[in-house]
Amino acid sequence: MKALLLPFFILTSCSEPKPPVTEIPIYQTLHREGLNGTFFHFDHDGDLYLASSIHQGGNAKGTVLTRNNSSDTAAIGKQIHHQKDLRVLTFKSDTIDRTDALPYSPDPNVNKGDEVAILNRGQIIRGTVVRMPAGNDHHYYLRTTKTFPANGMSGSPVFSQRLGTVIGVLQTANNKSDANIGGFEILQMP
Repeated sequence: MKALLLPFFILTSCSEPKPPVTEIPIYQTLHREGLNGTFFHFDHDGDLYLASSIHQGGNAKGTVLTRNNSSDTAAIGKQIHHQKDLRVLTFKSDTIDRTDALPYSPDPNVNKGDEVAILNRGQIIRGTVVRMPAGNDHHYYLRTTKTFPANGMSGSPVFSQRLGTVIGVLQTANNKSDANIGGFEILQMP
């Protein structure tokens, strides 16, 4: 019996979530006038990009985005990468640069129990990863500590406190006005 318990104990102790290593940043997301949806900029190997959900639409080249609570603008460039419901775009801006770009590391290792946050319009919406992708569903799911109004938040960055980087893009929620579950797709840049 002891021989059976030891591998189980080792397996469960190795899969415990690791503690947070960084503070979650305050981030002002980018938006299109009159349309729902969110964009964010991030730094990948010294280059800056925008990310958003595909389903929110309106991602045509030349579309102008405005950063929340500022006069900062960015014009969408060409698409350089896409996934199931996530796209990465180039952009041009005289006012948005790497000083507040979200950090990104390829192939994020996301675990059940990780502390994460949805960043939108300067808000930090804290949550915990509660479910990994299963079957045909490519989403990871997080449960938040407080409800949040999810309408218009598709495309928001999901930030890992343990990794200190953006890990994904919010795409779904269980309620438009009082959500406490969000589904996100992992950002996997080439």
